[in-house]
Amino acid sequence: MTINFLERKGLVEDLMKKAISAPAPRDNVAIGLIGIGFELHFDWEKAKASYTQAQQQMQAVMTTSNTLLAEPSPIQTREELLALLNSYAAKGMKALVIYQASYIAGDLAMALATWLRNNDIPMLSWSHTEVTGGNLTANRLCGQNFLLNNLASMDVKYSWVFAEPGAETLNASLDRFIRVASAKARMKFAKILMVGGMRVPGFYDCELNEMSISKHFGLDVDRVDLATVWLHGEKSFNAEVVNPIVEALLASPKLGENSVNEKELFLSVRLALAVGDYANQQGYIGVALKNWPELFEQYGIAGDGAGALVQDLGLPIADESDMGALLTMVTFNEMTLGASLPTLMDFSYVDHASNKVGMWHCGGSSTKLLREGTTLDMRNHSILDNFDPKESCGMLVEFLQETGPVTIAKYQYPHASTVFAFEGDIVDSPMRYRGCYGEVAPKDTCSKSIAASVMNHGMDHHWIMARGHVLDDLREFNYWTDVSELKTSAPATTGRGLPKKLDY
Repeated sequence: MTINFLERKGLVEDLMKKAISAPAPRDNVAIGLIGIGFELHFDWEKAKASYTQAQQQMQAVMTTSNTLLAEPSPIQTREELLALLNSYAAKGMKALVIYQASYIAGDLAMALATWLRNNDIPMLSWSHTEVTGGNLTANRLCGQNFLLNNLASMDVKYSWVFAEPGAETLNASLDRFIRVASAKARMKFAKILMVGGMRVPGFYDCELNEMSISKHFGLDVDRVDLATVWLHGEKSFNAEVVNPIVEALLASPKLGENSVNEKELFLSVRLALAVGDYANQQGYIGVALKNWPELFEQYGIAGDGAGALVQDLGLPIADESDMGALLTMVTFNEMTLGASLPTLMDFSYVDHASNKVGMWHCGGSSTKLLREGTTLDMRNHSILDNFDPKESCGMLVEFLQETGPVTIAKYQYPHASTVFAFEGDIVDSPMRYRGCYGEVAPKDTCSKSIAASVMNHGMDHHWIMARGHVLDDLREFNYWTDVSELKTSAPATTGRGLPKKLDY
């Protein structure tokens, strides 16, 4: 059974939401539906009836964050089409579904191609079979073929589906297209934030070319230093606000061990409130947090646990200032309307004999990901403990992640125009290392192919693990944002590197 993580509550989610500014609601994205046909040679009454059915189908798959723009009848001429396209664009249309009510006139197809060349609007063509045994009353399949020939000849991108009204495959295709196109629209001119202003020492693969981010995704990147957000926390959240949240954490039945001292708990919770409040006030849809070395050395805490609490609120937080990770998290978050709960991990363990890969990170994952029937620990930073336990600090949240389907991906440094992704399922396993851990059985590949791909392509060292099998969604999104998927290598335990092409 697939778990709805939106129905889960983070350990102190409700208390934090009461303490900070509310996030801005997601923009309502308008989706256009236009039925096309040709009355002169085909049964127009049947075309109108099938379009009405198509309109009902579209309405049934719309999300609460979408509005459907649709006329009561299909149209036939290029003049009608252009008038309707311009009208819908003026009403904020960000994606278009063309329903093939029947065959069409050629100039209508060319008008659509020309209009789409001049407008950044993803378009889905939908057609299906018709009644047989008599006259060909609609000729939809040939009409769709004819339309898409015109679009392809004019170098116009399109998606298409050939499926009957009410079919499960149709619902899946329409739902995917609407969510992905809406995510693309919402991300354009949205803002992401780097708290700390720069990458962590030597993590060169955590930076991205901001012009390339704007070119492919339309996102703006802001940078502030840690002091800005830290001072925001000091000014906005006193002990009367912070202490009850700390007490609720310590009283949670989901908490196993706590070894973080009182001061570090207080400062970590205050930082979580500061990040969440600052981001919501300024309208950021994701944050990259430079959680070392300054948080260790100057502020005396480990930032991972603070990031985990913010992610409980639905705001993606990428550890270690990783902009490619944040970009991947934001994409998953927007495509799935928050349901995928993306989290940053390292690729840290392989078991080729059992065909499994272990995804691990220090302890910054949303507490909603805690495996049912287990508890989490609040600890000092395990990597700092490796050097000197007496000098290490907290807080981190450490636990086994919930089992179930996942999609793992990462937009690659330095320009985010390539991505590697695969699906799998988190399965039962021991806690291989302290931190947050999930062991993944790959779905359509194998552990040796994954490891060989990572090594051969010299990929980035962080990975985003999102809940659900949503690779088809990601591929649809990447198609519309001109991002290429890196090829999977053949299974191997040795190989040779493929130098990166740095043009974007």
